[in-house]
Amino acid sequence: MSVQIHPTACVDDGAVVGDGTRIWHFCHIAAGAKIGKNCSIGQNVFVADGVTIGDHVKIQNNVSLY
Repeated sequence: MSVQIHPTACVDDGAVVGDGTRIWHFCHIAAGAKIGKNCSIGQNVFVADGVTIGDHVKIQNNVSLY
């Protein structure tokens, strides 16, 4: 499997994204964030430094995690 990142999304160097995860439109994943495998990160989601998301998690649109 591989990670799918929409071209409008910004995944900073230092962010960890698990295998099979999909990151949709206009997301920002900050350096230091950790996202598990097989997740779906909806459009316009922000994940801050230090946030850890487990495996098989779905985050809906327009959510900010600090």
